[in-house]
Amino acid sequence: MRDAIWSRTLPAASRAALLASDPVPATADVVVVGAGLVGLCAALALRRRQAGDIVVVDRGAVAGESTGASAGGLWPSHECLDLGPAAVAARAVDLHRDLRERFPCDYAPSGLLELVEAGKADQARARAERTRRAGFEARLIDGAELAEREPGLRHSGAALHFPQDGSLHPLKLAAAIARWLRANGVRICLGAGVERLERAGPAIRTAAGRTSASAVVLAAGAWTPLLTRLLGWEPPIRPVRGTLVATGALPPGAIRTIVMGRKYYFWQLARGPLAGGGSEEDLGFREGVDDRIVADIRREFAALFPGLGELRFACCWSGFRPFCEGAQPVIGRVPGERGIYVCAGHFRRGILLAPLSGELVADELLAGQVWGPAKPFRPERFPRAGKD
Repeated sequence: MRDAIWSRTLPAASRAALLASDPVPATADVVVVGAGLVGLCAALALRRRQAGDIVVVDRGAVAGESTGASAGGLWPSHECLDLGPAAVAARAVDLHRDLRERFPCDYAPSGLLELVEAGKADQARARAERTRRAGFEARLIDGAELAEREPGLRHSGAALHFPQDGSLHPLKLAAAIARWLRANGVRICLGAGVERLERAGPAIRTAAGRTSASAVVLAAGAWTPLLTRLLGWEPPIRPVRGTLVATGALPPGAIRTIVMGRKYYFWQLARGPLAGGGSEEDLGFREGVDDRIVADIRREFAALFPGLGELRFACCWSGFRPFCEGAQPVIGRVPGERGIYVCAGHFRRGILLAPLSGELVADELLAGQVWGPAKPFRPERFPRAGKD
């Protein structure tokens, strides 16, 4: 488990839920490859619909990669215009509300402020209007109202205010879902990296042996193309490293909203620490943290919040967001295959779209149904090499 602020603020019971592992079975009805939030929500949707014997496998811990390294951002208003049809964002919000009501996750409905550069107020107003037409709240604010909402912020211009956005604790959410899944008969097998994917069955092969199933769901984030290429199909998903930093605990209200600055975003966790970052480093699977990126995050933080600029960051970490060409995830049956599905490429929207992604996979796997508004996510938009 990486040394992120989420692991530092995780109760012992939740940590145990993320690390507990079941033996890898020889057979299952559905195997979900990937125990991040997207994979967990796929297993959750399938279990709720009585999909049979469900097994989740992962080479590491539950939420050990992108989920555990994320910012925990839940920004439907800020993201809604980039999700395609308005119905996608609306359904994602409804499903996430149900998820948060069922599973504790320290959700903080703080709202989000996106700072607007000088001379771009008209564009920001137009975006706010489009956001409202999509069914979400957004408004351009400045001056006294901006100062009242974020007293410690130094910004002479305006900001777009998205009051419906917030953040959560991704590891607490993942741990709560994992506990529910196990209590309802789902096995979660860790330290089980997939070495081979077979059409026949279909089946997976790990160090523990071969597991055959009626269906396999590939929800391995940025690593998903490494599995699908074994089938001769490789969606254009690649890792983009993101770096984040966090302070120790502080009294509530040091930062009241999520503040999105010129390059990075900053917020305060429900339990006290301030956090920020969100770099986009296109470096492949290169682990680690670049000191220059950390220094850049610190500079922007100090410029935006001069009263907090001397705070010491207690930890810094990075993770691999799965970016897909076209900036939309890939959800559905792998082209030309029977019983093999993919659910990956969510980039910054994995927290928001995980419950919807799980429902879309369950719709198709169990009933052969494809929800119309989610057609921009379909895998067949990336044909096999050599085919139109």
